[in-house]
Amino acid sequence: MLVLEIQTPPMPLLAAIGHAFWPPGVIHAQRQFEVFDLLVCAKGALYIEEDGISYEVEAGMLLVLEPGKTHRGYRPNDIETEVYWIHFDYPLPSEPILKEKTNWQQPLLQRTDQDIVPYPATLHIPKFAAIDLRTVLPLLDKMLSLHQVLTRRRAFELQVLFGELLVQLQNGWIKNSSQARSYFLSEKVASYLESRIEQPFDSARMEHDLHYHFDYLARCLKQYTGMSPMQYRHHLQIERAKRLLAHSELPLKEISEQCGLADYTYFTRLFKRQTALTPGEYRKLKQVFRLDEGEHSNKDPL
Repeated sequence: MLVLEIQTPPMPLLAAIGHAFWPPGVIHAQRQFEVFDLLVCAKGALYIEEDGISYEVEAGMLLVLEPGKTHRGYRPNDIETEVYWIHFDYPLPSEPILKEKTNWQQPLLQRTDQDIVPYPATLHIPKFAAIDLRTVLPLLDKMLSLHQVLTRRRAFELQVLFGELLVQLQNGWIKNSSQARSYFLSEKVASYLESRIEQPFDSARMEHDLHYHFDYLARCLKQYTGMSPMQYRHHLQIERAKRLLAHSELPLKEISEQCGLADYTYFTRLFKRQTALTPGEYRKLKQVFRLDEGEHSNKDPL
């Protein structure tokens, strides 16, 4: 499916939102914008052409018209048509953002809770697709209400709702794709592994609890994260260890146990393989607080 692949930051920003009922016989004017024009048809049908490509946008569908391209109606609508539109701005990069999306792999970002630079993110919005009006229309109506009585404070709320709408459109695209089951199952496997991080790894138990063969569960997780279940588990364990090392005075052996690694030697070896530091070295480098030695020594040992 063709999608708009938007890299953030910067964020796409809403410029205007509108809504209208078009009586039969209306034909869309010919225009060219320097912003995106996101159209949602709630009833009836729109007949729009963009740079020579024709789209029949029926009820329950969206079409995103792109900056710099000429669009126009190529025939009038036959029945009363309800349409929402959103004009939004996003600075176009040097490479095209309209892509045929076939690979959904989402490698985990390397992050800590002390980062000071925003993480890069990717948003995929279908160019032309069916959508779930039950989830989209309430958001659009709320956005319309804010836009009609806009203030600076409400303008921020409007941008937040627009971001929520884009996420809904992305999730709907994934849900309606042929790869939906494997994608959502990979999410389920990831959550399952996180919930059992302190317990021994048990592939048979995973099969029983998730009701799929382990090999299939592993393939799904690998397809979307690039990791096997054990590699993903190790990633979770080391991330928890990093947080405990930075934010606690727990002994290293106890941290190892709280991360589901009873063998402290193995924990140390695994931690160094993934971070190039021993747990002790990481703590000295990353710990975010320091205990007052005088006050600490004077505390009642009980």
